[in-house]
Amino acid sequence: MKKAKSRQLSFIIYEASQKIKKDDPLKIIFESIDWSFIYPIIKDKYATGRELVYDPVSLFKAQLLIWLGEVKSNRRLAESLLFDSRFCVFCGFDNFLKTPAHSTFSHFRKRIGKDIYYKILHRLIAQTVVAAVINKINISSNIVHIIIHSNNGKNKSCNCGGSKCKYNKKQKSSKDKTNIKLITKNFVALGFKAKMAIDASTKLPLEVILTPKE
Repeated sequence: MKKAKSRQLSFIIYEASQKIKKDDPLKIIFESIDWSFIYPIIKDKYATGRELVYDPVSLFKAQLLIWLGEVKSNRRLAESLLFDSRFCVFCGFDNFLKTPAHSTFSHFRKRIGKDIYYKILHRLIAQTVVAAVINKINISSNIVHIIIHSNNGKNKSCNCGGSKCKYNKKQKSSKDKTNIKLITKNFVALGFKAKMAIDASTKLPLEVILTPKE
């Protein structure tokens, strides 16, 4: 597998990259994530020596935009990449006229397989949550419930925005109605341990519990 060649940025993308502020939340999160682990995991899914049209890392960056609530679907993602040069910069697409179609994301997921896709996505989400907490960037509890334990493990806070956690009541009510099955995964990222509770049906995280790594 050959990585996609580094091409010269189009003028519009270059201009957009110069206008992005240092404190842009997406910029901070994306620059905090270690993306390098992706290539070794998927290398067997691509023909040796063949240059890629789209870098898999760029495709995963784009998929993370959906999870973060920036766009709602692959179709909307493809449309946004055509007009939002900021998204192109963050994802690493050098020309907004040559961005992926919505079908590209579907084919990409089928190519690497559902299990590998979510294995990578969950690890990226764990890093995203930790980076957001460290840099005080808000991730809505509607996307994922985040619990942060203190260094001594006695005190905790969450992203519900209030003194009383609304998430636990919501989940208890939801479980009574639908009997949600959960999968638990553990990660280490940026000095934190991240325990992730995943909906076995949707494969998306419902809750991430962060504990400072000793």
